[in-house]
Amino acid sequence: MNAFLRDQRLSRDLSAADVASLLDVHPMSVHRWERRERLPGPALLKELASILDVEVSTIADFFDEARALRPPEPLGLRGQGLRTLREAARVPVRRVASRVGVPPSTVYNWEAGRARIPLHHVMVLAEVLGVERATLREVLARAPHTPPPPPSTQTELRRLRRRTGLSQAHVARRIGATRHSLGAWERGQRPPLHAVRRLAAVYGVPIAQVARAAGVPAPRLLDVHRWSPGDLPAVLLTLRQWSGLTQRALAEHCGCSTSTVRGWERGRGHPGERSRIRVEGVYGLPEGSLLAAYPAPR
Repeated sequence: MNAFLRDQRLSRDLSAADVASLLDVHPMSVHRWERRERLPGPALLKELASILDVEVSTIADFFDEARALRPPEPLGLRGQGLRTLREAARVPVRRVASRVGVPPSTVYNWEAGRARIPLHHVMVLAEVLGVERATLREVLARAPHTPPPPPSTQTELRRLRRRTGLSQAHVARRIGATRHSLGAWERGQRPPLHAVRRLAAVYGVPIAQVARAAGVPAPRLLDVHRWSPGDLPAVLLTLRQWSGLTQRALAEHCGCSTSTVRGWERGRGHPGERSRIRVEGVYGLPEGSLLAAYPAPR
């Protein structure tokens, strides 16, 4: 047995679980690839080559060798067009199965493309369906139309995580969530606001970028560059809500009272210089950036 893939992994002191974590697959999938029982998709093939630091073509040759060693597929015709002919002739599956001498499940497998129709059944099928053998062969020989897969809703959010090289389990621990929840968010389910904030911190990108990737509408005031004079109350409220902080928690960070924070968010006064610097520190903003949202001097 060719142990090339396994040897490459072991030479880099990686376990199957390590590789699986980096690729977001089950460790058993890695073992099956190494035994060439399964083949990874094109995207996974490239990432696997990157992890093992080998050429993509080298790994592709490894799997191509396995294909060459496999016995050829049994001769037969694709059956995806069989259902159209059968329904047009108004012949039930059980009658077709009885005449051909196979179980009804076999006919269903032919029609679904899970099995090929042996050539010696073509003559009987043509008689049952009331068509010429040449017509039946022509219909069955046509390549079935496969609709394009729906666009993925997980690409952007997943790409942000994979760019950091972190596994779902690692990120989930960092943000205080479960791996199941993170996987659901990457498949299109909207995460809560506090999770968006924490993901942005882990990935080292702006909150608005994570929000767009997760399909969460991000308010305009999350973008520092879109602040205008007089926006301060709404800016402070937006930043706090998206951070997951309460007014009490922010007040403790700033060394002031909860009523003071409430007043800032309602437009009754604004943070002094020391409080402003602390607020900017809490939200990871550049020092002085909040000044752009302060009321214009009269």
